[in-house]
Parts: sequence; structure tokens; C-alpha cells
Amino acid sequence: MSKVLKSLTGFLLAMTFVMTDVKAETILIKNAKVYTMTSAGTLDNADILIEDGLIRNIGEDLSAAGATTINGEGRVVTAGIFALANQIGLVEIGAIEGTNDAANQLEGLGASFRVDDVFNPKSTLVPMNRAGGVTRTLITPYNGLSLFAGYAAIMDMTGDYESLILSDVGIFATYGEYAAGLTGGSRASALHELESAFNQGKEFLNNPEAIKSGQYRDLDYSLGDLEAIGRLLEGEIPLVISVNRANDILTIIEFSQKHQIKLVLSGVAEGWKVSEQIAEAGVPVMVNPMDNIPSSFESLGKRYDNAALLSKAGVDVMFKGSSHNADNVRQAAGNAVAYGMPYEKALAAMTSIPARVFGGASNYGKLMPGFKAELVVWSGDPFEVTTYPEAVIIDGKQQSLMTRSTRLEQRYKDISNDNNTFYRK
Repeated sequence: MSKVLKSLTGFLLAMTFVMTDVKAETILIKNAKVYTMTSAGTLDNADILIEDGLIRNIGEDLSAAGATTINGEGRVVTAGIFALANQIGLVEIGAIEGTNDAANQLEGLGASFRVDDVFNPKSTLVPMNRAGGVTRTLITPYNGLSLFAGYAAIMDMTGDYESLILSDVGIFATYGEYAAGLTGGSRASALHELESAFNQGKEFLNNPEAIKSGQYRDLDYSLGDLEAIGRLLEGEIPLVISVNRANDILTIIEFSQKHQIKLVLSGVAEGWKVSEQIAEAGVPVMVNPMDNIPSSFESLGKRYDNAALLSKAGVDVMFKGSSHNADNVRQAAGNAVAYGMPYEKALAAMTSIPARVFGGASNYGKLMPGFKAELVVWSGDPFEVTTYPEAVIIDGKQQSLMTRSTRLEQRYKDISNDNNTFYRK
């Protein structure tokens, strides 16, 4: 069954359950500071009406009979955090092989490798990050034996088994020191491998039936990998490539322009050095604003204001973090603001810009009527360390903020009796 058919089937099933079971909750958030991320700007004292999974209205003095009311006074409402380039639901404990489903160790190019089918919505990382304000995540494989890691997919953070929002939204790859080690020891060999893959991808696009039927010369890559490269060449999805050194960034931009493919850069430790060129090429980037310690020779130019300098040059900047603490990206955003990045651009870097780059801009990342009700009610400024989510809403439904940590706290907080010693029962 194709990915599109699977997604359509899941959608029809979900619609059946909605029509035959329980309607989505009606929620009214009152008197909150709302970052709409639209031309309406920031509303200092606004109400948000949520019905049937959508934002129905934003304004003042709204009302709705029977609605669940959330007091937004003194609170801040934003779109939910879009956690980028992680292994939530794929890795539980990185050092234990049996809990790691993100590694691509197969022979071959690796471009067609997928992980969304093995996403575990019951992973402890899902509620932990959801309780921190993450409402969706871009999951990716690890690079294994080749330059390409494989396809990325967008999953929601409801913890439901039907968590897939969108599959095959980009193909991840790597270049630089790590890529050199995978392809013979040099950047030249890595670039040669990329050129070979894309040239043969063009051959596949020009001769698909002959290649599939075996009436063409032998190519170096599998049909799945050639089809994946073909999707990049046709501009259907972007190539997301990890690169850090300034001249490597320019090399990959030139490569993308030569083959006329959409490009997203990840890592970009020395991006500030070539920020004007990145902006001129119209290439978005994913950075970690908290990462300023060089881990290799290719990242010697790391600095805290990298995100601010890239943004100032006109680059679309997105933030990424870790799998186990993806919600900490909001504190990283605060760090970027402290080093000169405008507040709303930092907020956009973890909401609206990822939605636009990875295909969700039509219904997510902004707060406006008709968009999905996927948002967070914060106790205060979301970039402050002491702020926490008071309500997380996905598809118009309030989500549980319970995690394994909070359950353990509840279980062992009171030691004055034997209620926590369940093994005695």
C-alpha cells in the first residue's frame, strides 16, 4: 500500500471515528497574550475559540455555550513547538541497541530508508516532550554506512497509534568530515558520490521503464534509491544536508543550484561567515543556538550569535534540539534572542518557518481562524526557564501533561504510609 493511500485510509478512518464517536471539544481561552505569527501581530488581551479541532475565532469578548474555559490572564499562547530532526519515538535509550530503531546500517545509498512505520507513539519521550510544549516532531534516521540517512516524516505528539501527519517530507544526508569518512576519506570522494547519485537519478527520470524492466545499463543504486533521488530532482521534497564548514556550505549550495534541487542546511556551525550567500540562495537552515563548542575542525567557527547573524542577513532560520529534551529548544530560542535575534523570529524558528519549509504552512504554525488548533498556553514568556505549559492542545483536544516523572513523583511523594509499596499487595 502506498504512503499516500495509507495516509488517506488513516484519514478516512479518523473521520469515521469523529462522526460516530465523540465530537472534538469546544474550548475557549480567555484574555491571553496571543502570538498569532500573522499580519495581526501580537494580541495583548485576546480570546481564542476552538471548535471541531480548528481555531474558529480570535478576538475580544468571545463566548460559546458549553465550552471548556481556560483562563489566559497573565498567560501566553503560541503555536505548538515543531521539534526538528530528532528520533522521538525511535530511540528510548541511545546506548541500548534494542531500543534504537533510527539507525540505517544497510548497504546501498540509503536515500529511500524510512522510519515512520516503526515510530512508537507510546515511547516515554512522547509525553515528556509534549508536556514541554512540543506538539509535532520531524523524525529522521541516523546516517549509517552511506551519505544518505533517508526520509523524514512529521508525527504528532498525541501518543495515538495514528500519529503520522505527513510522510516523506525531505531526505536527509551529510557532507563534510563525517561524509569523507564514509566515502574513502576525503570531501572530494563524498562530492563525487553525490554527483554520481544525482546523475544516475537523472538517468532514471529519463528512462524509468527501461531501467525497471532491465533493458538499460546496470546502475549503481537500487530502484528505491533512484526514485528517491528523482523526487529531489523534480523538486517534490528538499534535500536536508548536514554541513558545518563555511566553504563546505558554499560547495553544497553550488551543488544544489547545479542540479536545481530544493535545499535545507542543517548544523551550519560557520554559517555566519557566509550568511549573505546563504540568504542570496534562499536556503533555509536548521541550527542549535545553544551549541557554541567546536566538536571538530570543521566547526571551529561556532559562536552563540550564529542564529542572530544568519537571521539578520535574511536567512530563514529554524531551531533544532535533542530527542530526549526537544522541548528545551524554547530555551535555546531565548538564548538566540539574548544574542541579538528578534523575539518573533526566534518564535517563528520553532513554529511557522518549519511548517512552511516542510509542507504544513496551510494549517499549522500560526494562530488564525481555520487553522488547526495546535497550540500551547504558557504560564508566562515561553523563552524563560521557569515558564511551563499549562495546557497543550492538539487537533482541538487538551492533551495530558502527565509523564513518567510526574507519576513517579505522585507515587513516592508521600512516604508516611504504605500506599506506595505496591509489591506488598
